[in-house]
Amino acid sequence: MPIEGFDYKGFASNLAKQAQEFLMQPDSGAAPSSLTEADKKYIFETVRKFCYMSGEALYNDAQLKFTADQASIVTQFIGEWTFHKSIDLITGKIPPPNRDAVLQILAANIFNTAKLAIIKKMPDEALISLVEEKVKKVYEEELSKLVKKGVLTDEQFKLALNVSNMENMVQKAADEENLQNLSNQSANTAPLDKKVLKLAALAIVLKNIPQEKANQILDSLSKNDVMHVLNYMKMSNLEDKIDHNIIIKTLNEIKAILPPSDEVNISKLLKKHYKLMQSTAPDKLSKIALKEREAVKDFILDADFPAEEVFSPLVIKSLVSIIEEKVNVN
Repeated sequence: MPIEGFDYKGFASNLAKQAQEFLMQPDSGAAPSSLTEADKKYIFETVRKFCYMSGEALYNDAQLKFTADQASIVTQFIGEWTFHKSIDLITGKIPPPNRDAVLQILAANIFNTAKLAIIKKMPDEALISLVEEKVKKVYEEELSKLVKKGVLTDEQFKLALNVSNMENMVQKAADEENLQNLSNQSANTAPLDKKVLKLAALAIVLKNIPQEKANQILDSLSKNDVMHVLNYMKMSNLEDKIDHNIIIKTLNEIKAILPPSDEVNISKLLKKHYKLMQSTAPDKLSKIALKEREAVKDFILDADFPAEEVFSPLVIKSLVSIIEEKVNVN
C-alpha cells in the first residue's frame, strides 16, 4: 500500500529546488563557480528526475512498509549524491553522453543500499558511511569501464576520480568554522591555529596581487594548503575576520619572495638547495616530500631534476625557502 504522508512528488521538487538554490550561490561552497547555465540546468533536472523516480518506486512498493521518514531518507540520499556526482562528472571532464549512465547506476546502488540498511535497522551514522563507501566504489568502477571502452585515458580517469564536490564542500565549511573560532585570537596561538591564520592571511594577499604572481605562489604550496587558501579567497569579508597584525606580518613574508625575476640568482639558489639536500637525512627528505605534488617531490629528492625547465625563478626561490624552513623545523 502507498506510504502514508509521503508526498514523493512534492519532496522531489523540494530537493531539486534546494539544488537549484545551491547552484545559484556558488560562493556557498556547495557548487563551483565554473559551472555554466547549461550545467546548472542539467544538474537541477537530473536531481529532480532521480528523486521523483526513487520516491515513486518506494511509494508504490507494496511489500516495503516504510514510514514517510524512512522513504524520505532514501530519496534524500539519491538527491544529495546525484547533486554532488553530477558536478564531479562535469568538473572531471566526463563526456556528456556518458554522464547519465554513470548517474543511473549510482542512483540504483544508493537506492538498494540505503533501503536494505534501513530494513536492517542500521544506525544513522553507519548508514551514511555505508552509502558513501558504496558511492565511491561504484563511481570508480564506472569510470574504469569508460577507460576500458576508450572513452577516457588513464590521466583523465585519475583526474576525474580525484574530483569530489562533496569533500570540497565539507572542507570549505570546516575552514570557515576554524577561521570563525580563531577570529578573536591573537598570534599567540597553537601551531595549527597559527597555520590557519597564516593561510587565511595569505589568501588576502593573493586576492590583491596580479593573478600570475598569485599562481606562482600557489604553485609553490602543497596541494592541501592550496585547497585551504582557495577556500579562504572565496570567503566574503575575510579581511575583517583576521587580526590585522597577522595580515601585516604575512605581507612582509610574501614581499620577501616577490622580487623581480631578474634579481633572482637561480644558480646560487639551486646550489644552496642541493647542498642542504645532501646534508639532510634521506628519511627526513622523504617525509617532507610525502604530501607534495610530483614536481616538488622530484625537486626535493632528485639531484638531477631540471628545476629551471619546470619552475619559474620566483617559484624556485619560494620552494627553496619553504623546503629549508621545513628541514630546520622537522
